[in-house]
Amino acid sequence: MDISESYLTLGSAAFELGLPVAAVVLLAFVARIQKFAAVILGAVTPLLLAYVFVAGSYLFVPAKPSGMFPVSAVWLMSFGVYLALVAVGTMLAFIPKPSNLYARYFMGFLSAPICYALFHLV
Repeated sequence: MDISESYLTLGSAAFELGLPVAAVVLLAFVARIQKFAAVILGAVTPLLLAYVFVAGSYLFVPAKPSGMFPVSAVWLMSFGVYLALVAVGTMLAFIPKPSNLYARYFMGFLSAPICYALFHLV
């Protein structure tokens, strides 16, 4: 079976948008996993904000015919970074403290700049 670029784009977009939706559902309905889901959601929030910015710039700024490229390429180009942020968020989720959900969300949110700084050291 030949896997084209559109399948890769759809798969990565489904994963990158499906994980935060699953985290929000877990936060809302499953009490014993709330602490874990809050950290994961916080870890991927910076990339979700970047996706919103790219989509907004495509929708609200008159685009040339090549203006669709950033919208379709952002999913594939950021997939490795997304997986790294999810991995770091998962590791941080196993830390029992802090117990406040907002503090755990911001702990995950602050992991993104730390990961970015560590990427530059490599």
